[in-house]
Amino acid sequence: MKRMNAILKKELLSYFKSPIGWVVFAIFMAVSGVYLAAGLSYSSADMAGEIAFVQSMLFIIIPLLTMKTFSEEKRNGTDVLLLTSPASLTEIVLGKYLAILSIFLLMTFGTVVHVLMIVLFGGLIEISVLGAYIGFILLGAAYLAIGVFASALTESQIIAAVVTFISILALNIVDSIGSIIGNGVASFLNKIDFLNLIPDTWLTSFGTSIVVGIQWINPSSRLANISAGIFEIAPLIFFVSLIAVFLYLTMRIIEKRRWSQR
Repeated sequence: MKRMNAILKKELLSYFKSPIGWVVFAIFMAVSGVYLAAGLSYSSADMAGEIAFVQSMLFIIIPLLTMKTFSEEKRNGTDVLLLTSPASLTEIVLGKYLAILSIFLLMTFGTVVHVLMIVLFGGLIEISVLGAYIGFILLGAAYLAIGVFASALTESQIIAAVVTFISILALNIVDSIGSIIGNGVASFLNKIDFLNLIPDTWLTSFGTSIVVGIQWINPSSRLANISAGIFEIAPLIFFVSLIAVFLYLTMRIIEKRRWSQR
């Protein structure tokens, strides 16, 4: 635990000693602030809408946050010191991940000032705002795990950022991808069924099953009820599992590199 805390503190300091931490924080606050200002000018400030708007920008914010996690140390050669240290793989990966998650939470909590402003202006804060915050944090935490994994794959921060960007973008359009694949498979089977042995209802059902199966991996689709203030355990399990999977894959990548140092 002490080693993990040491790594966590080191990572936090490194972000605020370099411009990247301040730049990302500034972008986040600027985007959310512009949305709030636009709402206040029309007397229709909406915190849930603001969170949803900022959430649409995560495919830019997350890659900037995670691209240096492991890539920078690989490029500088300082990863050798980390990999040969007494710290376990779990401590190394969790320390770095929790540092980035802490920065993300700090940025998110920065918007609490906006909540206070709305209250001061006589606005009401509904339960859906709490749901929007919870959903935003869960989604951001999952994307951060993907970004950490991408950073462990390469020594180039640019490549790590691009891989993270593409991964998040792909997850956001997975509904459309699922529809295209499902309809394409159903259409293909219908064309090769020269003897009309396959009922149309079965083809439709099969295509729909493919669509639903592919869309199941879309994290954003899990947030509908939470964002509406309806709290369920299933989305929480999904996001925790998604985070655990990518952190585990990251550990395996680091483990392979650690053995190459011996």
